[in-house]
Amino acid sequence: MGKFKEFLNSGHAPTLFASFLYFDFCFAVWVLNGAMAPFISDTFNLTPSQKGLMISVPIMAGALMRFPLGILAQYIGRKNAALVEMSLIFCAMIYGYLMVNTFHDVLAMGVLLGIAGASFGVALSLGSGWFPAKHKGLAMGIAGAGNSGTVLAVLFAPPLAIKYGWQTVYGFAAIAMLLPIFVMIIFAKEPPDREHQTLKQHMACLLEKDGWVFNLIYIVTFGGFIGLASFLPTFFYDRFGVSKVEAGQLTMLAAVMGSGVRIIGGHVSDKIGGIRTLMGVFFVIIAVMIFLGNQDSLVITTIGFMLCFAALGAGNGALFQLVPLRWPTTTAIAGSMIGEIGALGGSIIPMAMGMSMEYHGTYEFGFYIFSALGVFALTVLYISQKSWVKSWVAEGGRARVKSVQDNPKTIYETDHLDPSAYFKNVIYPVGDSELAEKTSEVTAQLIKMSGAKLNLIYVEEKWYASEENVAQGDSWEQIRGNWIKEGERVLSLEVERFKKLGVTNIHAEVRTGEMAKEIVRCAKDKNAQLIILASHKRSPLGELLMGHRTFNVFKYAECPILRVVR
Repeated sequence: MGKFKEFLNSGHAPTLFASFLYFDFCFAVWVLNGAMAPFISDTFNLTPSQKGLMISVPIMAGALMRFPLGILAQYIGRKNAALVEMSLIFCAMIYGYLMVNTFHDVLAMGVLLGIAGASFGVALSLGSGWFPAKHKGLAMGIAGAGNSGTVLAVLFAPPLAIKYGWQTVYGFAAIAMLLPIFVMIIFAKEPPDREHQTLKQHMACLLEKDGWVFNLIYIVTFGGFIGLASFLPTFFYDRFGVSKVEAGQLTMLAAVMGSGVRIIGGHVSDKIGGIRTLMGVFFVIIAVMIFLGNQDSLVITTIGFMLCFAALGAGNGALFQLVPLRWPTTTAIAGSMIGEIGALGGSIIPMAMGMSMEYHGTYEFGFYIFSALGVFALTVLYISQKSWVKSWVAEGGRARVKSVQDNPKTIYETDHLDPSAYFKNVIYPVGDSELAEKTSEVTAQLIKMSGAKLNLIYVEEKWYASEENVAQGDSWEQIRGNWIKEGERVLSLEVERFKKLGVTNIHAEVRTGEMAKEIVRCAKDKNAQLIILASHKRSPLGELLMGHRTFNVFKYAECPILRVVR
């Protein structure tokens, strides 16, 4: 309990709760047609292929809307994007209650239900945005557990459809959406890990090989979850002849496992790594789906689906433990992209199952196709992870912190920033280093990820070095004043540079004295948690190759130092 409290205190718990509720209710709306499929099928006498199409349309529409919503969130903020989306969902549900009367209306309504399916990337990024990298897996797991909305849909929609008619369920959904809207308005707070980038920069992740590897994995883990969760009411109803309400209840058992274990998957991935977790869950998914292909027992089939959904949920949590490590400043857009492709994969499952039944009289081939896809994704993951652990993630898929111990304090030495910890005050000495531009970019990224205050200092040491050797006089005071003004000019330019990089919480000051001592003194005065320096590679020859100023900062500083090197 103490560790969980520590986890909550490391971020913004109200925003995490609001994100969970937002995703939960959106997910429930997204799968409404799947939950009510037996009722809609009987109303319009649908064939197996038509059932698969009806269930697939909301999934496909939601998938296609995820990426645009992720882009919108980068410009208006994730909280505002969520509120816009939920308002549209409310209007769509009113339309469904008043206007849906034919099968074609149901298909059109499926497109509108897709609006709710767009919430994924925004919900996870909003919920986890306040948390440091070492806790992002758990934070994303909690926010992502909103896919338990499937449970709400399959548990409440069938009984309501029996009592009031399935069209009326859309009206109840409209009323229900008011709750997450109000919670989002009152409790959620936009996280600081937001970077303004051009549309071209956002779209760049579509062209990266890693992005498509993540897409493939997510087609299996999330595509399998949403596709099977939407189709299971129809599967249980047609395959085993259970009632419509019982079909929903059996689906609920599987969906609960998937949603609950997603949190565990994220937490376990924080501990042992997302790659290791994904490897394990893929073996489970493949084995269970092959086993269920020709299973005739309702009890065994239900237990098998519960196990399969648990593995799918853990896989979802594991994958999104890796996303913010791979794309730390564009998590929302990367999450939306991956979520979009994964959900598109989910839309294939109901259609494949329906066509398998219509043309072969069995669902067996649908199960085997999904198993084969799992084998392919596992193979690609195994090959790709070899390069991942050499670049952006630690062994097994844990958050990477590249550090060495320099008695008695930890010195961080990096070519690429890992924003794994939050800081309140950061010291950045401004100078004429050839690495200044690179160091500024790294510093800006950390400040935006952590929400820390950036303290820029310019140390004027020419006067300090010469004051013992010169006579006091107006001319020397004027020279000293000019040196100070030069420092102020340099600081002014640096402040403008950081503002263009999206940093606004800045304090700038000129100090006089010995460079290293003033940097250390400033860090102590500001109670800084980090000093950032541009430097040569660390050398066993110490001061000779490192530079005496940097060497002395390392020697006397009481807080960690992040050195940006070539």
